[in-house]
This record gives sequence, structure tokens and C-alpha cells, in this order.
Amino acid sequence: MRWRFAGEWSASGSLYDGPPVKCEYECECAAAEGRQGVTDHRRRPRRRGQGELEVQVLSALREAEGPATAGWVQDRLGGDLAYTTVITILTRLLAKGAVTRERAGRSFAWTPASDEAGLAARKMRKVLDGEPDREAVLASFVTALSPDDERLLRELLGQPETERED
Repeated sequence: MRWRFAGEWSASGSLYDGPPVKCEYECECAAAEGRQGVTDHRRRPRRRGQGELEVQVLSALREAEGPATAGWVQDRLGGDLAYTTVITILTRLLAKGAVTRERAGRSFAWTPASDEAGLAARKMRKVLDGEPDREAVLASFVTALSPDDERLLRELLGQPETERED
């Protein structure tokens, strides 16, 4: 058993700010003392990274054999997410142009708007559209490419390869 004091950092990286207490559980306090086989009774679930759920939802929609409902997506993701959370993610993806929807009875059926390459291209266009000097942004982008990527881009544009400016 160990005392915990305000201002003390736990092994999990959280700052304890309560009154002095005896920690009676096999937790990070015990882990800090070197005992094994312990679990943190106060540990919160891992926070998802920014956009992680959107990627998971898009991935599930791409696996569907056609338009899919939010309920189908929820089941496909394991059912851990609330239905309203899935709807919120799909609505945000719709606003970003990443999915489309069509009425299916009282709800909607959702479809990815494009494949992964198309979605990446859409993001790149959005960034480019937000900059006032498009020429400078494109020039900077091209000069930062690897020689192989620059060659591929020139082939796609149908231009002869010229000397690369550095």
C-alpha cells in the first residue's frame, strides 16, 4: 500500500490532484513500486486520434457491396460506437464531400464518393484552394518531390522532362 499526494505524477502520466489517500488497489502505484501483474483501476480508454473514426467508417463503407446504412456501418465496426456517433461521422464526411447519401426508406444509405486516391486528391485541392498564391504553392510542392515522384507527375501531365530546379 502506498500514499498518493496532490501534484504527484502517476505511472500512466496523469497528475493526481486530490487529497492524500492510501491507494488500496493493484494499480499504477504498485507498478511504480516495481510489483508485477497490476492494472490501473483509474485508467481511461485510449483516446482516438484525430480523424481515426472517419477513416474506420470510410473503410467500412468501401467494404460494402453497395450503399450501406449507418446501422450496417455500426455493426461492421463492432457495435462499440453509438448509432448517433456513426451518424455524426457520416454527416461530417458528407460535408467534406467524402461520402454521398441517398434516401432508403426513413433513413439514408451511404456510399464513399471516391477511392482513397481520389480522397487524397480532394484534400490536396482543398489545401491548394485555400492559398492565395497557387503558383508558389504548386512550385514548392513540385520542388519538394522525390525525383521519381516528379518524373511520374511529369508523365501524368504529358510534359517532357526538363531539368529539375532546386
